[in-house]
Amino acid sequence: MFRFSRVSAVLLALTVSTALADDDKKPVPETATPTNQPPDPNLLPAHDQARNEADQAYRRGDHKKVIELTSGVLLQNPKDHVALYLRGSSRVDLGAATRDAALVRNGIADARQAISIKAEDNLNYYLPYLFGMTNLAGLESKPAHAQVAIDFATQLLAQPKLKGEQRSNTLYQRALAFQVLPDQVRAIADYQEAIRVTPAHLGARIGLADTLAASGKTVAAMNAYNDAVKAFPTNPLVYNNRGMFEQSTGKYEEAILDFSKALELDPQFVVAITNRGFVMMSLGNFEGAENDFTESLKLDAAQPMVISLRAGSKLSRGDVEAAIKDYNEVLKWDSKNAVGHAELGFAFFFAGKTQEALAEFDLAAELDKKLRFLHPWRYLAMLTLGQKQQADAKFAADLAIPAAKREWGDALLIYLSDKLSEQDLRKAINTTDAKSADAQICEAEFFIGQRKLVAGQKDAARIHFAAALKSKSTQLSAYRGAKFASK
Repeated sequence: MFRFSRVSAVLLALTVSTALADDDKKPVPETATPTNQPPDPNLLPAHDQARNEADQAYRRGDHKKVIELTSGVLLQNPKDHVALYLRGSSRVDLGAATRDAALVRNGIADARQAISIKAEDNLNYYLPYLFGMTNLAGLESKPAHAQVAIDFATQLLAQPKLKGEQRSNTLYQRALAFQVLPDQVRAIADYQEAIRVTPAHLGARIGLADTLAASGKTVAAMNAYNDAVKAFPTNPLVYNNRGMFEQSTGKYEEAILDFSKALELDPQFVVAITNRGFVMMSLGNFEGAENDFTESLKLDAAQPMVISLRAGSKLSRGDVEAAIKDYNEVLKWDSKNAVGHAELGFAFFFAGKTQEALAEFDLAAELDKKLRFLHPWRYLAMLTLGQKQQADAKFAADLAIPAAKREWGDALLIYLSDKLSEQDLRKAINTTDAKSADAQICEAEFFIGQRKLVAGQKDAARIHFAAALKSKSTQLSAYRGAKFASK
């Protein structure tokens, strides 16, 4: 569909990995904790403090600190299996979060070494290995890695001594690997079995709910999210993820309540603040959304996506200059961000800075050849600047696309060039899908209005802009453009 919207990709889920036994977001399995261990010749007492500090750092999610502390220990004692386990877990978690396949591989190597030294009574040592292989499958686009994790986990599950929390942790890891294949049915079955074995398994409860939601099992997913909330009533994570699901099913008010509850439990929960802002933005409460995005950025300034969302809120409430400032800030983080340049281009266009808009649109299209939805906007900018002849030459190949092969964006472009009538443009609208039809009608009215505006027919243009604003597709750039043009 020819649109410019991030609605489907903005809400942020938090997931849990490795072992999950209580209300901590990332607790270390008890078997891996340096304290409560029987005497072990591989663990030197001189390193007890470093291991304990690494343990606490892992619980806080400070993976870089864990790697630093455990690397110091392993430099002096390469056979310290607790240090290997903790460093392997942190390398895998950090590598998965930063999409660093090499770091994940290093974590897998650490886990394998820990297993080789002391696997008999430390079955949780297998968890970072399993999680690492599952993440490597996604990072390297090799499902075979996930199958290795499944096969290994299946062997572990066949051992009679694997019971209780260790069994549920292994089931959880196998479920994650099944999701990568993807085999949602088996993933759901493993999550359910993990919950049966350990009802207070946070990861399995969230995994089950999220997988049911992704499978389109709406009622079952809602029940699973509710069960997760009942099992962990003081954990902000479950409210955040339930809020995401509610938003996806159109229950915006319920979603806001859940995000607000998450923030009541943890005022520093950046993800929940951002998610609440996004839902407010979807509801048209742009001021409230902007306030949430600003709060999120106060807690973590390194969020270019949130800066972009705040810019969108500012744009939607009419503060185009403030939006331009934010979009420029986004590009400071990544000057090669094609979408960022496109967003800045829209803001410039709405501000009447057409030459600057065209420059950003062209740069975005150069950085990412797949952004063909920008073609009509680029042509429109050139048309507005009195460069129709140059625009016809620039887009000659697109204007020559046969009718049978045209996409919606092609139809808009050809209409702008005077080679397609208004009536034929309307015939090109996809009427088989209500959502697509609504968006395309909005875009058609906007571009018809813009062409008439260029021709000096201001009153006629206003009629079409008003028609565009009847759309429900409020996140479309054409919708925002119609709001600015109507003024």
